Amino acid sequence: MGSKSGGGGNGMQTVTQKTELPGWVQDAGQRNLAKAYEVSANLLGPYEGPRYAGITQGAQGNIAALQNNVGSTNPAYALAQNTAANAANYEPGMVQPNFLTQTDLNPYMNPYTDSVVNYGLRALDTQRQQALNGIGDQAIRNRAFGGSRQGVMEGMTNAGAALNAGNLASQLMSQNFSQAQAGATGDINRAMAAQQANQAAGLQGAGLRVGAANQLGSLAGQGQEAFLSGSRAALAGQGMIQGDQQAQYDAARQAYMEAQQFPLQQLQIPLMALGQTPYGQTVTTTGPAQQQPSSSPLLQGLGAASSGIGLLGGIGSMAAAPGMSSMAGLMSLLPFSDETEKTDIKKVGKDQETGVTMYAYRYKGDPKTYPKVIGPMAQEIAEKYPDQVHDVGGKLAVNLGFPSMRKAFN
Repeated sequence: MGSKSGGGGNGMQTVTQKTELPGWVQDAGQRNLAKAYEVSANLLGPYEGPRYAGITQGAQGNIAALQNNVGSTNPAYALAQNTAANAANYEPGMVQPNFLTQTDLNPYMNPYTDSVVNYGLRALDTQRQQALNGIGDQAIRNRAFGGSRQGVMEGMTNAGAALNAGNLASQLMSQNFSQAQAGATGDINRAMAAQQANQAAGLQGAGLRVGAANQLGSLAGQGQEAFLSGSRAALAGQGMIQGDQQAQYDAARQAYMEAQQFPLQQLQIPLMALGQTPYGQTVTTTGPAQQQPSSSPLLQGLGAASSGIGLLGGIGSMAAAPGMSSMAGLMSLLPFSDETEKTDIKKVGKDQETGVTMYAYRYKGDPKTYPKVIGPMAQEIAEKYPDQVHDVGGKLAVNLGFPSMRKAFN
């Protein structure tokens, strides 16, 4: 690349400078540029495959079943609560004792007692009559009938008969009374036992109802827990299915990204090799002015890979960042002309076709032994040709397809 200025009465001198690079460097740069265009034309577009494995239909069904199951055990719990409350309010019947002194014994008296007593008394009277007849017969035989002796004996017989009759009647009545007492006492005892049995049965029934209420609540809880346990297991299984599907989606996307980055990685190898290969320059100058060695902006941009600033800036980070688009990755292959990436900057003139100011500079991080690069500043190109400059990761890069720029690289 050459530059020329004329002199006159003001003392200006004509300066001619020419920088020639080895042919193999120029050829390699052209091949790399052609490869970059090829990669740009054939680079895979944004990934359009599935990215998220949604909830499976089975999981949706399980969630719906869980929702429908809400409150399903409430009726059972309500019944258990009501049953327990009724049992808690249960009051056993009071046992009311009966007393013999307050009991009418007439129903317990033997209705045949009078007949038995009368029959016994008649028997005793018959015996008395027979005894009196015997006393009279004996008195006749002794020829003392009607005598005092006969009267005494008859009196004694009547008195004995009356005594026996009284004893028989009192004995039979006492037996009847005792039997009536025994019968009444038995009924009183049986009534007491029946009341106690009924009270115990009521308490036992209340206890059974409480136990049944507890069992009902427990069974409802066990059923609910069994349902939830099954639902959790089913959801876990569906989650495994969803996770496996997500893993397949991720693997497919990763494979796509690898295929997308592979051409860029292939291009990186010759770029890095060319950038790290030392080569000399032939500089021819005319005139006393201080010369500024220059090199092709294309080749210097390609050679900046060694410092991570030039053409290769961002390739490695692009491959590691799945969120960066393919176009952004390709733009990292364009030479960075951002002013913030340059140092030792000195203005050398203007490009006559584009009117862009040209500078001599080095990229930050390059050794001072590196020759300076002749090229524009991306910020100035952006002012005149904004469509030819791209923001890549916060740094400006110039589009190599810009016609005037392409001339400078030849």
